[in-house]
Amino acid sequence: MTDAVEAVSLPIRLSVPANPGQLRLVRMAAATVAADMGFSVQDIEDVRVAVDELAALVIAGTSESCELELCFGDEGEALVVEGQLRHGPDDLPELDSVAAELLSLVADHVEIHRGSAGGRAFRLRKRQGSTAE
Repeated sequence: MTDAVEAVSLPIRLSVPANPGQLRLVRMAAATVAADMGFSVQDIEDVRVAVDELAALVIAGTSESCELELCFGDEGEALVVEGQLRHGPDDLPELDSVAAELLSLVADHVEIHRGSAGGRAFRLRKRQGSTAE
């Protein structure tokens, strides 16, 4: 048995009901992908926090019929997480100042926008070993 981490096969897609109770699964999936990519413990925690914050923002105020679709991918050494709300509102939620500050500390790039099929969406990019300045 070796201690080497097997390369993760990306992209990975996950679809969950847009329900706050499902955010634990979303956080765990994000942390697992980051760990499989060889991220440090701190970077894994940063990804977990950022994905949780963005997913919660996108699903806020939605109905039980909505779904949150996530795609975990990579850009070189960076993990990219894209989330898209299906069958939900098109209005773009506003990030409060505390959440915006937190996200600026844990992620390299965060974007909240309308998805390709309408609905709320987000994009997160986090490089290994990156820190806020």
